[in-house]
Amino acid sequence: MSEREGPSGSNSQSSDKEKIRTPSQPVPTGSNSHSYYASEPIQFRVQGSTITGASPPKFVTLEDIMKAAHGMQNMALAHEIAVDNDFKLEPFEPPDNSYQKLVKETMHKAYFDILREQLNSDPPEYKQGLILLEDVKQGLFSIMLPRHTRIREMIEEVLDTDFIQQQAENNSLDFHKYATFVIDLMAKLAAPIRDEMIQNITTLTDTVDIFRAILETLEVLKLDLANSLIAMMRPHVQQESVQYERAKFEEILKVTEDGLQHTREWLKRNIDKTDLSIPVTDQNIIRNAAFPRLPRLGKRPQAPSTATLDAPRFAELGTQVYRLIIIASLLLASPSAADDPNTAAKHKQTLKDNITIIIGNASNDIELKPILPSVAEEVIVVTERLLENLSQPPLNSDTKEMIRTQIISLGDPEHRVREIVRQRVLEFLKVILVCAGGSRQIPIGLSALSKELTTISGTLLRYVMHNKAVFTKYYMDIVEEELSK
Repeated sequence: MSEREGPSGSNSQSSDKEKIRTPSQPVPTGSNSHSYYASEPIQFRVQGSTITGASPPKFVTLEDIMKAAHGMQNMALAHEIAVDNDFKLEPFEPPDNSYQKLVKETMHKAYFDILREQLNSDPPEYKQGLILLEDVKQGLFSIMLPRHTRIREMIEEVLDTDFIQQQAENNSLDFHKYATFVIDLMAKLAAPIRDEMIQNITTLTDTVDIFRAILETLEVLKLDLANSLIAMMRPHVQQESVQYERAKFEEILKVTEDGLQHTREWLKRNIDKTDLSIPVTDQNIIRNAAFPRLPRLGKRPQAPSTATLDAPRFAELGTQVYRLIIIASLLLASPSAADDPNTAAKHKQTLKDNITIIIGNASNDIELKPILPSVAEEVIVVTERLLENLSQPPLNSDTKEMIRTQIISLGDPEHRVREIVRQRVLEFLKVILVCAGGSRQIPIGLSALSKELTTISGTLLRYVMHNKAVFTKYYMDIVEEELSK
């Protein structure tokens, strides 16, 4: 095999989005007592989704419900892999001071305390040591691909359980020899990003510390392998996930009273039936009317069940759209004191950067209003700095007061400037969705935010196209049902 066969590392950072915690199966060990793995299943977090299920109707068996819930979880995982190019599994860490973390730390401490006590006894006792080496062996197996048959055979030969048992009985068990073998093998199987972590193990001298670091590193490498496999199979998952998600959604509908209730209400709110007739053949009516309003501002109605998996994403996009509209409105309300286009562009960029910092994580008008006076003062400071550089007289008190009034008035959600910017943003998103991308002109007044606007629209398009591929049949049936009334 090559020096670098095996999993690839990942540096992408995790977000603060909502998580699904999904336990994997525990790795089998040679003993049921005091095993590093046996006390708890390995857990990981899946980025990106929140799953909400409708209440089951009467006469549905528990088996049906559990099957549907399991299918929903699998569907969520497939959806995450297909939609999010940055999707990865991350190690699950219980919250600080939580009971779960206390149990985990206590069990791991007990595991290694027993090992240390037995090894330091006279003569040494190897009962826990045998369990340790079996755990390490299973950990090595867990970071290998099926094609690594020769390596698997080598591990079986070196970490032979019967031979290690004989060494223990003869008091000749050399832990450092096995540690060196394991560390060298991990270095060959791991991605380069883990070289430093593995190298740090070689600096340790205490036997228990060495094997504790080995087990912890094996868990990291196990996750690296899982993420590497996810990246490799993503194209296949993207091809298959449409049919898979549709089939799983059908299973959910069978155990819910009206699984399409919120979807029906969402379409009724947003689709104009005036010029429609049965049969409905234009699928653009869904993209044109309904989807641009999913990441809407203010109070969000109940998300349609067909968008449940992406509800947190749409909500996050809504927050991004809100900030974009506010920043664009503030820039339009700020004075421009430069005639030279380049100077004016630099001035606007400076204002945009500073306003963005001041607004921070504000996501609604309640959070925005207390910030606007600070924004007004920053606009005044940046403008006066520009005037000074242009050798122009500073702002007078009346002009400063007018700037403050204009900036603070933008706290009103019905402000005319905000309404205009909001309409331009929604129209731009609508055009992007109907035309499925392509080159489009940035709306007037939003040129300073073109990067943010194109990022939002591209992200929304990716979510919508996948959702449309899975659920268009339901959408068209609902529209035709409403028309038939």
